[in-house]
Amino acid sequence: MKRTLLGTLAAAAAAAALSASGFAITAVAAQSDQQPTHAELVQRWAEAALDAQLKGMKTSLRLSADQEKLWGPFESAVKDGAKARLVALQKEQGDSLSPMDRLNATADRLAESTANLNKIVEAAKPLYESLDDARKHKFITLGRMLVPERGRFAKEMRHLRMGEGDQHGAEQ
Repeated sequence: MKRTLLGTLAAAAAAAALSASGFAITAVAAQSDQQPTHAELVQRWAEAALDAQLKGMKTSLRLSADQEKLWGPFESAVKDGAKARLVALQKEQGDSLSPMDRLNATADRLAESTANLNKIVEAAKPLYESLDDARKHKFITLGRMLVPERGRFAKEMRHLRMGEGDQHGAEQ
């Protein structure tokens, strides 16, 4: 019962944050004479959704004061990776690209995505190692929803849990 209530509260908080950010985006657009482009709207909505997911995850983990200090680098790495991915996707979907240029853009995005995932894992290590087993499991479950490479993220965190350490570059 308590777990369901906490999950419901975390989901409600995430939904409230997402809808509040949507109102803020609409208000900003209404104040200016220039309408935001589709790409700008997509980026704003993606950032708002990620912020809501991160807030829900942080709330659900119930971090101690010491763990709160470790949250910042993890959150920054996730946000930086998401921004880079969105920019790369927009470049990849450009109208002026030839089929070969589009394939090259996809290859670049995938390579950058791998590098960003490694940064996220490195930033997550200190926080993850400070959690008890129940919260480690919750961290994996919630954290995998933050990155497109869900399977690799979960695998890397499980490696840490089992004490396998720095295996993230070895397997792809």
